[in-house]
Amino acid sequence: MKTIEEMGALFLSTRLKRLSDTIFDEVDKIYAANQINLKSRWTGVIFLLHDEGDCGVTQIAESMGLTHPAISQMSQKLLALGYVENKTDPRDERRRVLGLTTSGKALSNELKPIWEHIKICLDARIAKAQDNLLNAILNMEQCQNAHSLFDEIIQLSQLQSAEQVEIVPFSKEYASEFKRLNVEWLEKYFYVEKIDDQVLSKPKKYIINNGGQILFAKYNNEIVGTCALVKSDYENFVQEKEKPLVAYELTKMAVSEKYQGLKIGRKLLQAVISAFKETEGDLLFLESNSRLKPALHLYESMGFVHKPKLDNSHYQRADVYMEYQGS
Repeated sequence: MKTIEEMGALFLSTRLKRLSDTIFDEVDKIYAANQINLKSRWTGVIFLLHDEGDCGVTQIAESMGLTHPAISQMSQKLLALGYVENKTDPRDERRRVLGLTTSGKALSNELKPIWEHIKICLDARIAKAQDNLLNAILNMEQCQNAHSLFDEIIQLSQLQSAEQVEIVPFSKEYASEFKRLNVEWLEKYFYVEKIDDQVLSKPKKYIINNGGQILFAKYNNEIVGTCALVKSDYENFVQEKEKPLVAYELTKMAVSEKYQGLKIGRKLLQAVISAFKETEGDLLFLESNSRLKPALHLYESMGFVHKPKLDNSHYQRADVYMEYQGS
């Protein structure tokens, strides 16, 4: 049996509707992922009111190329949600117009970066299309089948958000965040060992005052990740006929699950490695667990290599030992 693609222009309207419905559904998923209570099919009304100011239903219908009843239905939905309100036209008191409420204005400001990401992704797909309309539609359909528009927009948003992550040094006000993030991570994968509780409860005493550093990832004024550079007290690091190695441990890295995908772990690792290079340390190492595959891949990508496990590890959970050899 032939597919509608093989039937060519005969089913053009069906294919256009299918593509349109798919894009609307993908944008609905984007809104839902951002906890935005809005249907993508109503976006045009919000956009016009944001861009043009107060407008009548007829004016919106003409601008969007839709019928008056269709815009009336959309506006009723938006009125019920509290995003728009009916107002008297100051230029003609007999005429009613729609305008954004305070909630609607806040919503439109929240939507602006999402609209920009949607535009970037769709423009890129359109650029791949050929002059032939059927080929252009086929290319758009193939793009959608190969890569979800939802996934593309989410990735773009994450990349932009990742640029806003700031790495900041330890301060007393962040001490509780250092413990909170690490305890959350430990309780998810393992348990809080005695040495963990000791160090996390008094980070300044056991890390900062001992020549180490604690770094934090800050995003939207919230501490979302942390990592420490600790001067090691292990006795393993000795070279024959030379002075003992000055070793530092990369440890206590934890990132809030809420912000996975912003490459926070990579940023923290880069910052800790840079901090180590500014010390007189000879060796940077870390201990981990073989269960933590994504973390191990990250360490490997940053220049850490696997070495035989330490005999006197502080951690019961540690079955992996790695040393930094540069990226």
